[in-house]
Amino acid sequence: MTVFLTTFVGLLCLSAPITVALGGCSLVYALVSSSMPVTTLIQTIFGGLATFPLLAIPLFMLAGNLMNEGGITQDLVRFARLLLGHVRGGLGHATILACAIFAAISGAAVATAVAIGMVMIPAMKKAGYEEDVAAALTCTAACMGPIIPPSIPFIIYGVTANVSIGALFMGGVFPGLLLGAALMVYMYFLAIRRKYPLDAKAPLKDVLIAAGKAVPALFMPVLILGGILSGMFTPTEAAGVACVYSTFVGVVVYRKLNFRNLPDVLLKAGLESGMVMMLIAMSEPFAWIVAVDQIPQLLIDWISALTTSPWLILLFINIFLLLLGIPMETAPALVIVTPVLAPIAAHLGIDPVHMGIVICLNLVLGLITPPVGAVLFSICGVTGMSLDRLSRAIWPPFLVSLAVLAVVTYVPWLSTYLPRLFMGR
Repeated sequence: MTVFLTTFVGLLCLSAPITVALGGCSLVYALVSSSMPVTTLIQTIFGGLATFPLLAIPLFMLAGNLMNEGGITQDLVRFARLLLGHVRGGLGHATILACAIFAAISGAAVATAVAIGMVMIPAMKKAGYEEDVAAALTCTAACMGPIIPPSIPFIIYGVTANVSIGALFMGGVFPGLLLGAALMVYMYFLAIRRKYPLDAKAPLKDVLIAAGKAVPALFMPVLILGGILSGMFTPTEAAGVACVYSTFVGVVVYRKLNFRNLPDVLLKAGLESGMVMMLIAMSEPFAWIVAVDQIPQLLIDWISALTTSPWLILLFINIFLLLLGIPMETAPALVIVTPVLAPIAAHLGIDPVHMGIVICLNLVLGLITPPVGAVLFSICGVTGMSLDRLSRAIWPPFLVSLAVLAVVTYVPWLSTYLPRLFMGR
């Protein structure tokens, strides 16, 4: 185990890709230990991918890319702006609402930040909002992407921890909406203090026309969650249905998806899926070794010696995950910590769905934590803003997100009510 952990940390220090670090330390363990032959290592890698729920990852990624290429962004932004533009801080509220809707389509924070940020950040800047405030708000609102279903992190956690993906999808609804509502409250008071301008109130007719154009996009999360809750299809089958629906909307409704841009969409979705699936494949032997050497049990014994309070243990877990999320992306961090933290949660009697929401929300906030957050980098690329300037501006909405994290952590009902109501768990 010492060689295993030393190899893993050493490869990370050498800036090796996380997949190489995971696979490399597992290979070294197999070579020096008799408990895991190399043949078992190979079987574990391929066996980990031979799981039906994992098929949802490339399918949801493809569906998100199809909808984005199909031209939904402009209609979503226009609908959000006409609906909320006349409220104090209206453009900020419209950005948050657009991010929430787009999040329910793409399931990815970076994609949400780029798609909405390219349209809304220039609009807010033109209306008199400071560019760094607009960019920071977009970054934080994009974090709803992996929390509001469908969510790639939820699928990874569900497969790794053997938790219902449908239950995780339902459990993420209230925390995601709470994050959006908290950011709107923050934006409202900031707009009052800085006297941001208001849009003229749009006629009801214009709002209804914009809503009608956005309906195809708004219907997609309803289709996914409705189909899962009604028992018509599993989360994986829902991902397949989402691909068919996205293709239909892009080709027939928006008419922006065609044979010329389809290869680029397929290539982009394939590359994104390949990176995630390779990561999951390399994490399987890592998780196997962690379980065989009883690392979760050792940590349980060590934590129990410090405290038996679930509240304090959850606080320690939150601090650890927030620190881990600074240098590491959500997906690799998730495949590393889930095999360790899921047994600890079970030992403490914490609902696995609640624990999954807490873990994912923690790691998602790492995407906007300076200095290496992926969402920060993407917004800097879109706006041309320096990372230093954006890193300073991100702290107020980031602290709002931390407050939401605290509420989600210590009010389990937010994560467990809907799964229990609709799925009886």
